[in-house]
Amino acid sequence: MKIRKLKMITTLFVMVALITSLAACGSSQKEDTNNTSSNEGTEQTENSNVQKGEFVLKMASPSNLDDNNVKAFYYFEEEVEKATDGRIDVQVFDSGQLGDHKDYISSLQMGSIQAAEINTSVLNSIDDSFMVFDLPYVVKGMDHAREVIESGIGEILSKKLEEKTNIVIGGWMIRAPRSVYSSKGPITDVSDFKGLKIRVMDSPIMIRTMELLEATAVPVAASERYMALQTGVVDAAENAPAIILAQKEYEVTQYLSLTEHFCTPNVIAIDKNFLDSLPEDLRTIVLEKAAEAGVYAQQLDAESLEETLEALEAEGMTIVEVPDKSSFIEKLQPLYDEYADKIGQDIIDAFMK
Repeated sequence: MKIRKLKMITTLFVMVALITSLAACGSSQKEDTNNTSSNEGTEQTENSNVQKGEFVLKMASPSNLDDNNVKAFYYFEEEVEKATDGRIDVQVFDSGQLGDHKDYISSLQMGSIQAAEINTSVLNSIDDSFMVFDLPYVVKGMDHAREVIESGIGEILSKKLEEKTNIVIGGWMIRAPRSVYSSKGPITDVSDFKGLKIRVMDSPIMIRTMELLEATAVPVAASERYMALQTGVVDAAENAPAIILAQKEYEVTQYLSLTEHFCTPNVIAIDKNFLDSLPEDLRTIVLEKAAEAGVYAQQLDAESLEETLEALEAEGMTIVEVPDKSSFIEKLQPLYDEYADKIGQDIIDAFMK
């Protein structure tokens, strides 16, 4: 009996010890869990200082992935996201996914996009001063255009645009001069323009230019240019060589004559409301990177010009040099007097120095 009672007491002590041990272990695990939870919460708080995708910047271009301006947009995307540690999420919509140059103006004003590629020929519908880039042979080349723009003309034009639309110019993407490409034959003299149906942008000066050259100007949207050439709506078009290659328009034309009559930049247009919504440090980054992207686009166009012409030749185009452009220039002189008051003689003079 005593032995049985002793065994019961011993068993009771063992059970108490075991329960105590388990309780202590559970308490320890709970404490560890609480510590872990606390540490994780601290880490989340620390990382919350940087919010990925805090701001979304949608930017649009009518051109495809092979175009140098589109490449500059993707350069901008990479640089902005890196410089802001992802706080600005840049989304590029190329290949006309969100419309054409004209569409982008209203889209920027409505806030459905925050940046876009817009040609200055489209902007002249907002302010006549932008017509200066449509004056044939007023720009002597890509470097000349940037030199004048950076002398102060660029700031003047951006201010005019901002006052009328609340859109600012963040960067200038200057392409190689525009030349004529056609399925009808080469252009080497002013007489070769006579009767030619040629696609131009919807610009009063561009239309008047072709009228003075005795061609028929046909305004067609960029997105419809290939089809217009293919179906014979127009016999020719005029553009920078890189566009002809990127848009594969060598498939529907045969001759590229280097008339180099216009040098119309595209701008990186930015919604000012969006800029104003950004903290100052992010706003500075966006504007700095937009300016860099503009220079980057120009460098790509300049560096690849010879390769572009060679590539067009390889695709079957005949490249026609036009060393003497005097017959064109002489025929187009009346334009300078006709548009001096609209554009502003001071702005024209800045390019004529």
